[in-house]
Amino acid sequence: MTTEPPPPEPEREPEPESEPLPRWIPVTIGIVLVAMAALAVYTGMRYRESGTFTSIVRPKRVTGPAPASAPPGEPQPGASLVYPGDDAGNTPNANAPVTGRARAEISGGGAGGVQTTVRMTARRGMILAIKPEDAMVYVNDLLIGQANQFDKPDEVYDFPAPGSYTIRISAQGFRERQFVVTVAENAQVEVARIEAKLAPEK
Repeated sequence: MTTEPPPPEPEREPEPESEPLPRWIPVTIGIVLVAMAALAVYTGMRYRESGTFTSIVRPKRVTGPAPASAPPGEPQPGASLVYPGDDAGNTPNANAPVTGRARAEISGGGAGGVQTTVRMTARRGMILAIKPEDAMVYVNDLLIGQANQFDKPDEVYDFPAPGSYTIRISAQGFRERQFVVTVAENAQVEVARIEAKLAPEK
């Protein structure tokens, strides 16, 4: 009994070699990557030149005094966009710094009642804790918005320059409150905290 040799294995065809990429493809990818890196560097430089993060994320603001069509203490048209505009046309001017050690000033009397003005100092700005929260806030008689727009640490109202600012808080059906914040580099606190609960009108 003879054994037959196994049949020979069929020869495998050599796999075709993949063609190299055209030269222009890696060159194009390199140009795109360089352009993206340059754009990232340029954006970072613009961010640094523009100042703090808050100056970038602040909403667009309406210049000029707010319309007076709504009664005091009610949100006026555009009340949430009353901050100083890009051209600073709605920025309150600083008064001369208030001097003296008194923390409060009492004025008025008679039928109008007694008006107290609390004095504070700060290096930069103010934060509010006011009831009612929708009370309107005026800085040197310029409406800046509602009290609840400035009631969080990331929503501080920054005064534009050193000096004194009269803060008037008004709401319909409530008695006004008034504060004076003097902005100076040597103030003990960075941000003045103004707390007030407006009393109902009698």
